Amino acid sequence: MVTKHLTDDEVQQYAVDKSYCEKRIDAHLHLCEQCRSKVEVYQLLITGIKQQPQPAFNFDLSELVVQQLSSPKEKTSDRFLLWVLLFTAIGFIGTVLYYFEGLFVYLFNGIAAIFIYLMIITALTVFTGLFIDMYKKYDSEMKLLDSY
Repeated sequence: MVTKHLTDDEVQQYAVDKSYCEKRIDAHLHLCEQCRSKVEVYQLLITGIKQQPQPAFNFDLSELVVQQLSSPKEKTSDRFLLWVLLFTAIGFIGTVLYYFEGLFVYLFNGIAAIFIYLMIITALTVFTGLFIDMYKKYDSEMKLLDSY
């Protein structure tokens, strides 16, 4: 009768827990001395590993990890920068309107009032959207830099 020896996986499974093995593995081990000796070697290895003391560091690992973590930095308030930019923009627009108010009359002379309002609203919407997008990008990059 030709018998095929057990694979290492089957031998290890039997050595770890016999209850989950197939009946053919158990039957083969009763007949085959070579596979039975492999099971005994694996069982000795397993018991030897279980008897070893748990590894312990001679230093406090958690303390070293906590030291390397960056402490949460206080969020720098960018509101001041936002207000400075806003007042600068308002001042610039106010200065342009003050010095060139006579020229704006000639610039928009032949255009209906509704088109002027639509152009102003469109320009303000575009500039506001661009400013918000630019500020969000700036804020995300600052948060990224603060995380380092």
